Amino acid sequence: MLFEQNNQHILDKKHQEWEFLHHFHHLGYDLLDLSILEEFRWDSLSPDDLKSMTNRYTWQANDSLLSIRSDWTDAIVRYRKKYKLKTDKIAYSGPVYSYNKERMQFGMEIFSEDIDTQQSSMKDLLDYLQTHLKQTVSVAVISHYSLLKRLLSKDELQDPEVRHLLRERNLDGLTKYLGQTHPVVQLMSQPVPDQLHFARDQFPDLKDPVNEIINWRNALEEKNIPIVYSDLFSLPAQSYYKGIFLQFYTDQTVEPIVTGGQYSSPTKAFGMAINLTDLTY
Repeated sequence: MLFEQNNQHILDKKHQEWEFLHHFHHLGYDLLDLSILEEFRWDSLSPDDLKSMTNRYTWQANDSLLSIRSDWTDAIVRYRKKYKLKTDKIAYSGPVYSYNKERMQFGMEIFSEDIDTQQSSMKDLLDYLQTHLKQTVSVAVISHYSLLKRLLSKDELQDPEVRHLLRERNLDGLTKYLGQTHPVVQLMSQPVPDQLHFARDQFPDLKDPVNEIINWRNALEEKNIPIVYSDLFSLPAQSYYKGIFLQFYTDQTVEPIVTGGQYSSPTKAFGMAINLTDLTY
């Protein structure tokens, strides 16, 4: 009986992965399967590479640094640059590993700066989540990674203490460190529901990203997501994230089950992934 249950569980997982790839193949996505093993050259490690190594399984082999894949978008960005990949949209499935954690992801990447195309692909993934995985999104969080670049100086943006205080949303700490008149402090001092319009009204440089957030919020509200709100103080994990970033939750999850956003690869792109370890997989 135990082996029968285990066999069925394995078959169900493999069928779920096949179903996802088959579904997105029929939607016109090209399928991509990359090695879980990534190779880096010591003399060509980027600042993003160096930063990510603290959260990767790595080891050295001759003149190369080998690592287990920890991020699909990062792997696809690297593959796309190396082989000058020509495709408008990709779907993928497979595990990623960070220290002490394994995640299975189903995801897609869109290589277009057209917002309607990006939002259409977002709806493809959310529809799959609801229709095939029987999960209903209850909360969506929208960030924009250019906001803080316009509110902070380059030195402030790279300051570890500022970054720590931002991650903690520590208004008192930021006030002491940056001063009460600093734009970030002024914005964070506003009630959360008022921050978006305060940013647009008080800081003209923020008009474009704020309008982009509103555009994406309207697209999400069309999907009948009960709670949609903006987080104006998020920091990107990688430098290639340039614009909108999205996180989706269900009533049963404390970690986002879907994440994604706009990045450069090397032109503008958009990607999202379902984190299946937060579901039943």
